[in-house]
Amino acid sequence: MKNLYFIKRLLLLILLSFVSFSQIYSQDFYKVKRVIDGDTFELTNGDKVRLIGIDTPETVHPQKPVQYFGKEASAFTKKQIEGKKVRLEYDVQKSDKYGRLLAYVYLENGTFLNAELVKQGYANVSTYPPNVKFAEHFTNLQKEARENNRGLWGETSSENIQTSNLPQLTSDDNAVYITKTGKKYHRDGCRYLSKSKIPISLEDAVSRYSPCSVCNPPSTNKTTVKTKPKVETTVYVTRTGAKYHRAGCRYLRRSSIPMSLSEAKLYYSPCSVCRPPY
Repeated sequence: MKNLYFIKRLLLLILLSFVSFSQIYSQDFYKVKRVIDGDTFELTNGDKVRLIGIDTPETVHPQKPVQYFGKEASAFTKKQIEGKKVRLEYDVQKSDKYGRLLAYVYLENGTFLNAELVKQGYANVSTYPPNVKFAEHFTNLQKEARENNRGLWGETSSENIQTSNLPQLTSDDNAVYITKTGKKYHRDGCRYLSKSKIPISLEDAVSRYSPCSVCNPPSTNKTTVKTKPKVETTVYVTRTGAKYHRAGCRYLRRSSIPMSLSEAKLYYSPCSVCRPPY
């Protein structure tokens, strides 16, 4: 009887543990309402989630054009998780300054989404302390994707690039170009653009790449604004007085010596009658 009692107790503890584990496990999964970008999405509870450790090309940035392979990355993420349940795992820092959750995301089938995006060439490694848990793993996956010419790292000639998805740049934009695998930006015609040639705004290029030392592209897109020369206000002083005056002031009857306002203010005080500018 005593053994039976312990067996029942053991079975009850196992059952309770299983129920407790199931509850905790189910609470870790959240349904995805919509995908915003390749590395950002929104849950049905309203929380926005940013995949950490990686960065996909921009498609919805308010100050940046749609970047090369951005739409493909966004479509991949949408296919993987939109309308489905995901599990979130956090690192040291749980949210960013925009209030988004910073997470490693897992699908119900166990797929590690952050890693999969890098592995398939849809994302670059972008690790910021203190969230560095998978930095080495992501770096190895990016190396693998690059060596196997996947996604962003694929061998594509400039003629095969779908320019309809790229920003349309005019001469006023100071258009420069990048390659699929390089870290420099270039002028049109640079020899390093023989294999791939991707247009990009100078502003975006300066913030993400360094200038090519061969073709020496511009380093800023700020145009020189021609301003009109400043017209100096003229006031008047007398030979013996300690005040400066407007033209026509009665104190200028005997002498009227023109002088710039800035100079007059150094040696004279304004007349209290004609009230010149100060």
